[in-house]
Formats: sequence, C-alpha cells, structure tokens
Amino acid sequence: MPEIPPIIAITMGDPAGIGPEVLLKFAASEIKNPTPLCRIVAVADGKTLKATAKQFDISLPFHFLEKFHTNQLAPNALNVLDLHNLPEGCLATGRVREATGKASVEYVLKAVELAMKGEVDAITTAPICKEAIHLAGFPYPGHTELLAETTKTEDFAMMMVGGKVRVVLVTTHLPLKDVAKEITKERVARTIRLTDRSLHLYEGKRPSIAVAALNPHAGDGGVLGREELETIIPAVEECAKEGIRVTGPYPADSLFAKAKRGDYDAVVVMYHDQGLIPVKMEGFGGGVNVTLGLPIIRTSVDHGVAFDIAGKGLADPSSMGVAVRYAAVMVRCRRGF
Repeated sequence: MPEIPPIIAITMGDPAGIGPEVLLKFAASEIKNPTPLCRIVAVADGKTLKATAKQFDISLPFHFLEKFHTNQLAPNALNVLDLHNLPEGCLATGRVREATGKASVEYVLKAVELAMKGEVDAITTAPICKEAIHLAGFPYPGHTELLAETTKTEDFAMMMVGGKVRVVLVTTHLPLKDVAKEITKERVARTIRLTDRSLHLYEGKRPSIAVAALNPHAGDGGVLGREELETIIPAVEECAKEGIRVTGPYPADSLFAKAKRGDYDAVVVMYHDQGLIPVKMEGFGGGVNVTLGLPIIRTSVDHGVAFDIAGKGLADPSSMGVAVRYAAVMVRCRRGF
C-alpha cells in the first residue's frame, strides 16, 4: 500500500516580515513536484497571501478553507486555512506592529490545535517578531516557549540543524551574563536525556552525543572556570551510567569540526550563539530549527523576519523548503517508513 504523503501546516509568521514571501515561493515550487513529499496547508491571512503573490508575481493556485477538513484539501494547489485576522489597512511591511504580532501568534495556536487533534502530521513555522508579539501581550522569548506552554510540555529543547551539524541548546534566549548561573547539573542532564530520547525516536538508534564545555579549554581543570567540574562533568557521567552514548565536555573551539566530520549525531551546547554560529556557518539559509520534547512535530526556518528586506522580493525560501522536508522526514520516521 503506497504511503499517504503527510500533511504539514505552515504558519505564515509575522505578516510584515518575509514569512508570506518565503511560504509562497516554496509552495509554488513544491506544488509542481510530481512526487510531493507532503501536502501543504498554509495557516495564514488570505488577503496577505494573495497580495504578496501578486506583488512578486508568484504564480500558484489557491484553495481557501474556512474550516479544516482533510477530505477538502485540493491537489496541485496551496490549501490556505484563512483566519481573516488582519484588520484592513494595518499591514505595514517591514515595521513592528501590535496587530501583526497578534496575528502571527494566532497562526501558531491554530496550527498547534490541528496537530494536537491529529488533523495535520506536523507544523513548520515562518518567523515571528518578538517585539511585535510582546506589544500584543504575549510575553514569550520566541516560538519554543510559546509551543511548550500551548502543548503543556515541561521538558523541551531547541535543536538547530545545519548540514551535518546538529546542536541542542541547554539555554536559549538569555543575556550572556546570565548563562553561567543557569548551567546546572539537572538542566544539562535533562537536555542530554531529551536529545537521546528524541533522536532515538526518530532515527531508531541511540545517538552519539558530544557535550560542549562552557569555558575556554573546558575550564583547564578549574583555572578558567568551575562549571565543567561542578555541573557539566557530573551530568555527563550520570547520563553515561544510564546507557546514553554521551561524552565530554569538549572545548567548543575544536568540537564542531569533529561534528561536521560526522563523529557525533548531535552536540549539546550551553548557550545560544555557541551552537548557532557553527550551525549557520555550515548551513546558512538552509538550516532548520526543531523543537524537541513536544507531543507534536515542529520545525522552523533558521532566520528571522528580516524586516530590512521585507517587501522587496529578495527573500530566499531555501530554509523553508528544508524545514518542511525535515518535518516530512520526521513524520515518515515516526510512521516507521
């Protein structure tokens, strides 16, 4: 029996950013694929998508849905679950607006609702603007925390993928001055366990995990910092005793060359830029953000709203394409194909 292509809900992101453009450019290409990897449903504002397609001469057929029903999905068209949630005249491309921040969160909430009900197999998110969602009254640092709260998930982590390099973050959006005090044995161990459990689920094998040190030279025995001795090493040792294939901590300046070579399936990193710099050097414009630990599959582009180029037709849809395909592959792995 042939496999039924998974249904991926793509949220439009902040309407004033490049989200609508990259969604449409990717969809226009994917719809022409004679053997599509998935079926796409855009969770969006219909007027914005139509206006964006017209502005940039993106040719593709639309099929608008007022309510979601699997049997109403049209082949060879971009299915759009139209939320009609942008007031007339509120869209100002490239600007922070309360209305667009509110709309971008509503797309995510609707997509999560569909995924939790099993009506779609996964979601892929276009970028939101943190400043705009804060103006709209949503105090989240980003998608990850919003998704965790919405799905009532306590144990979650951000995994970024660029080429062969996969990193999982112990801390995410924190000022650098606050990172060290958030690096606890419990938090590091929890991230290692979640990485092991998630990759095992999707790939059917226990992954090889490396842990990055926080300090230069892995602290040099405590001379350059004691976090390795007091928190990171005890966490690694505890997890290794549980059968997890984890080693470290390793100095970050040499670790990622080995990860790129394929020595490790994933690297657990201590803070945002420690992991995202090597990921973006390896796969800039084609990276993927995956939220581990959720009861649903969620991937995202590796870039932001890019207000500086919004409305200019310059946005590259490569990351959107990779993120959607990564989600489809994760669905296939969960199904056992």
